Amino acid sequence: MVFSYNCANCCMIISVWGTIQLIIMGTLYKKEMLTLLDDVEAEEYSNYEDFIKKTHENYQKVARNCWIAASIYFVVFIISYICVKKTKKIKIKTALELEDDEISCRSPTAMQLR
Repeated sequence: MVFSYNCANCCMIISVWGTIQLIIMGTLYKKEMLTLLDDVEAEEYSNYEDFIKKTHENYQKVARNCWIAASIYFVVFIISYICVKKTKKIKIKTALELEDDEISCRSPTAMQLR
């Protein structure tokens, strides 16, 4: 139970970071930032206009891929958040059961009859 809580927290933090980073990167690729040219530069082209066209297409493809990956990270964040909430709920229920005198004072035969 503790491991799933810690794992979910870790995944949640990484997902937040990944979502933010990929949204920013997708936006920068969409704006065709010159500093990112090395990542999208067309490898095969016949002339300058073909180079510009292919580079523009590559910028758009990379931006779309960043946004898709950001969406996946967001889904992982939602799943991790649900796991954290469920784990907290289970911990609270277990703590309340431990504090309940009626549960701990029952005789073993009374517990079996239930």
